[in-house]
Amino acid sequence: MNNITLQVVQHLRPGGIERLVLNLLRFASPNHNVYVVALEGKKKSAIEDWPELQPFKSQLFFLNKPTGRDLKTAFKLRSLIKRLRANVVHSHHLGPLLYTRLATLGMKLSHIQTEHDSWHLHNAKQRYLTRWLLKGTKVKLVADAPRVADQLEQLGITTDRVIINGIDTEHFSPGNQLLSRQMNHLPTNKIIIGCAGRLVTEKGIDTLLQSLALMPDNLQIAIAGHGPELKNLRHIANQLGITDRVHWLGHCSNMRSFYRAIDIFCMPSRQEGLPLALLEAQACGKTVIATNVGGIPDLLCPQSGSLIEPNQPVRLARAIMKELNKTADHSEQNAQYIRCLADVRIMTATYEALAY
Repeated sequence: MNNITLQVVQHLRPGGIERLVLNLLRFASPNHNVYVVALEGKKKSAIEDWPELQPFKSQLFFLNKPTGRDLKTAFKLRSLIKRLRANVVHSHHLGPLLYTRLATLGMKLSHIQTEHDSWHLHNAKQRYLTRWLLKGTKVKLVADAPRVADQLEQLGITTDRVIINGIDTEHFSPGNQLLSRQMNHLPTNKIIIGCAGRLVTEKGIDTLLQSLALMPDNLQIAIAGHGPELKNLRHIANQLGITDRVHWLGHCSNMRSFYRAIDIFCMPSRQEGLPLALLEAQACGKTVIATNVGGIPDLLCPQSGSLIEPNQPVRLARAIMKELNKTADHSEQNAQYIRCLADVRIMTATYEALAY
């Protein structure tokens, strides 16, 4: 008899949680059927916006939840669980936890909840609701990094396991920089600092732009990602006089070539869980300069990576220049570090063992 797991997420737009869930689907063992249900959105528009979903379209379901709380969505989810005969549900973050708990009332199945960060739980309402949803249940609570588990503990929420996010380290690996720059239409005669993620305030990309203005003109930035802050960030770049030194790549369908194209990777986030970009960049051999937030310190290569505090453009510029002035090549060391600690196959097998 096959095991059937339903992964429940808020939406299916390009992002760390969503890509992780696709990996759990992609690398599932042969006797393990995995489906993904998004509370929000519709399948057709989601695939149009994120073509990477296309190969999995038969395993994706969308409940098209309206704005705000909606009890009908819980009934839709319950009906889907019954129809697919799922014996495991795996929810990610607070919204999916709420709807999964409502949908599975009185049902006998295994429920895993993964917390990918803790900063949202500093909101008293969200913290109370999370505690209430977990109280007196057999929900297995997982944190995706040791530091996230520690932060949850400080907020009075105890996790059952820590399971490190995993990436495909056979795919994300060092490669030809010149070819990758040509593929991404990036200059071959400049030093390029890479940054990737959804363009939102939490990612701190404005700090990186401010730091670029403090560095020599032969340094440029390549930014992979979409988001609501794009217009504002372009305005900041224009005010700083660095417009011609910033490459806005938008959604990048081949992130491996992006990481291979850059010289170093920067993550100036104000808030994070354990971002996949941190793992992918290092697996491609890149040294990372990042902020000391969320689970970043847990998976930053200690021999090469650098940590700074958020909102510090001067210190960020200094850290970047210090790294660029080093003569040692840490490429293979960075890649090996991630291969040992954060491979997707280990993550998938661990989640499956927890479920059954």
